[in-house]
Amino acid sequence: MDHDNCRTHHDTADKLHQCPECKLHYKEKEWAEKCERWCKSHQSCNFAITAHAVESKRLNDVKGVRENNCYGQNHDGHAHGGHHAPPAGGDMDNAAMFLRRFWYATGLLIPLLLVSNIGVKFLGVPEFTGREYVGFGLSTVIFYFSLIFFEHATHEIKAKSYGMMTLVSLAVASGFLFSVASTFIPSFGGTEFFLEISTLIWVLLFGHFLEAKSTAAAGSALQEVAKLLPKEVHLLDGEKTRDVPLEEIKPGDTVLIKPGEKLPADGVIIEGVANMDEALVTGESKPISKKAGDKVIAGSICLDGSLKIKIEKTGLDSTVGHIQKLVETAQTTKPRLQH
Repeated sequence: MDHDNCRTHHDTADKLHQCPECKLHYKEKEWAEKCERWCKSHQSCNFAITAHAVESKRLNDVKGVRENNCYGQNHDGHAHGGHHAPPAGGDMDNAAMFLRRFWYATGLLIPLLLVSNIGVKFLGVPEFTGREYVGFGLSTVIFYFSLIFFEHATHEIKAKSYGMMTLVSLAVASGFLFSVASTFIPSFGGTEFFLEISTLIWVLLFGHFLEAKSTAAAGSALQEVAKLLPKEVHLLDGEKTRDVPLEEIKPGDTVLIKPGEKLPADGVIIEGVANMDEALVTGESKPISKKAGDKVIAGSICLDGSLKIKIEKTGLDSTVGHIQKLVETAQTTKPRLQH
């Protein structure tokens, strides 16, 4: 990253809003607050790329997002994005991690079932010396795979936002520690819950795999929404037309839309007639005829003819911006007790 840009970012840091968790800066306070919530619940700033990209409308150009926003810089100007901000595929990596741990736990749960009291009483497994210690060893490895839950619980406790992970960690830890004590301290009577605790961990790992997979799908949906907008716009300046980045247009500007091009923002037609394809935004399969005075929405495609459009809503205020907000909210917001 260009160090001059980083110094510029450092000089203007006081004008920006910072996420207190990952130290990334945002133009709007709303995005900093959303980033903080994401960091606390997911332990990574995967939200950072999404948030910056929604502001800049360049989600498909991560390099551009980083350069334009001095992405991944703290107050000292040192990059830390590699640790705190994994690429947008981070949720899919999490899903793969949970699935891998689930299969490991499955492989260990089968022999644990055989050496448990259930295996001896109902499955005909013969009693043997040291059976309880074998169960202890197998369940300890499965317990290791549950440490990710304790990491989540730690963040919930630090944030004083106690959720499901705090409850799960408390249940798993208390059950496992009691079983360990019962195994090595005769006065506890030999009652243990290794199989029950390991089964709980097994179920939770699969549940978190499904959650991470759905979150990754929501992130992919957000990327697809961002593709609805063009990167450059034909801005009309008097009688002249010049191509400018999407980020530079604002309400009140007049833009030229040529056949086959996507609308960059919501607006109203001031000149021209054309058939518009709004299928990608509204789902309407049939082209809709538009003429002067009609309103048009961002992301729709001009099929024929040329249009001059006066911009009314841009960025997060446009139709596509609202869709992005809904997708991002669905991706990051959870009930308090299901974090």
